[in-house]
Amino acid sequence: MRRWVVTPAVMFLGLFPAGCGTSSVGAPGPVDNTGQVCSDFRLVFGRYSDGESPERLAYVQAVEADYKGNGEPGAAGAAKVAYFRAWARDLRPVAGRASSPELKTALNRAADVLDGAADGRALTAAELNNTWQPLLDTCPESSPDASRTR
Repeated sequence: MRRWVVTPAVMFLGLFPAGCGTSSVGAPGPVDNTGQVCSDFRLVFGRYSDGESPERLAYVQAVEADYKGNGEPGAAGAAKVAYFRAWARDLRPVAGRASSPELKTALNRAADVLDGAADGRALTAAELNNTWQPLLDTCPESSPDASRTR
């Protein structure tokens, strides 16, 4: 009888590998998702740099109206804030998904620069180049996972 009691117990324990629930030394690291993150970045970049985001279109229309002399007071400034805030808002989740620390840092820096622009911070051409160029170099349009932005 003892034999039958032990055998099911041994079989039951045999179903669970040793160390179940603990991390193993040879566990794989995080998967590199740079291709997907770059594709997402390119989509957001295209939508806000020369695409059809509602905030971008509203900003362009408000600036054009100001230029023509028929803009509402403060409309262009408000549209500018909304535009840069929306761009930063859409970029931050992309940064949060990046497995590469360098890419994550570059994306967060870009979102910070956009928030600064929304707050009225003037940016030099060098600052803009130093913000976007590393991302554009890391995520070229010709990369395998890059989506067309235009």
